[in-house]
Amino acid sequence: MGLVSIGIVMLVGGVGYRWIEGWSWSDCFYMTVITVSTVGFGEIHELSGAGRILTILLIFIGVGLMAYCLTRLVELLFQRSLSNVLGRRTMMKKIEKLTQHTIICGYGRTGARVVLELQAAGKSFVVIEENEDIIKRLNEQNIPHIAGDSTEEETLNAANIGQADSLVAALDSDPENLFLTLTASGLSDHLRVIVRVHNPDNTRKFKKAGASRVVSPISTGAVQIAQHITRPSIVDRVELVTREKSISLQVFEHLVGEESGMLEKTLAEARVRQTLGGMVIAIKHADGHTAFDPGPDTRLQLGDILIAIRQPENGD
Repeated sequence: MGLVSIGIVMLVGGVGYRWIEGWSWSDCFYMTVITVSTVGFGEIHELSGAGRILTILLIFIGVGLMAYCLTRLVELLFQRSLSNVLGRRTMMKKIEKLTQHTIICGYGRTGARVVLELQAAGKSFVVIEENEDIIKRLNEQNIPHIAGDSTEEETLNAANIGQADSLVAALDSDPENLFLTLTASGLSDHLRVIVRVHNPDNTRKFKKAGASRVVSPISTGAVQIAQHITRPSIVDRVELVTREKSISLQVFEHLVGEESGMLEKTLAEARVRQTLGGMVIAIKHADGHTAFDPGPDTRLQLGDILIAIRQPENGD
């Protein structure tokens, strides 16, 4: 609005000088500019009485418009800066209060997909990213994030790594992810570090560095393609179930503790399906061994973790 008003004043001034004084168009607009901007230059030609009245009007109008435009510009910049500062401060306070959350390092294709899945599951998370263009996108989408290098301890501490339960390493290269894994494992001994590895041959290195899980899109994709070729009927059936939103299955764990009524009982005696409302597909024993598809005569020991599936209530 201010720029339009200034443009109108410039046009009126130029036409006015042309009509009153009969100067060339360049002289008319030049005189209008130095008058409206109040730069203090002298008159380029001697003015008539009507020309001086026009000049006085242009000075008053020009000063008023310039003051208005500068005021609006300062207000706009101040409001934007204040909004950014307050928004950033609010976000950092929320991040400081996070517990049992996931830290996602790198907002590329993998990181963005993980964010979508966590949002759908209602799981709290924070993204660490240092690319300025991506940070702008995170701000626009109101995604909780920290701008910085995720391999730095200071940045990980800002993400409240001490209270996090998992970290996803999805940086651009394996060396960066390896260094991140070492740093994160050193800052939190209970943290689950899940790494996206570019070269499947590096899996063993990540395990030694403290990674809980190593995911290779190349290997996973190759296995899936092979299954489509060797066992198409099974793969098609799995895809049919996962695509059917009305048939959603939830995987959950149940610890057999000292107070558990299942302790020292077989699966059949413990009536697991009736008690937990799900079907046991594996048992993770205290010694680290995992038994898949356990039979009904399998006896439950202290520290066993039952891995089961069930259909969520109300379709959730």
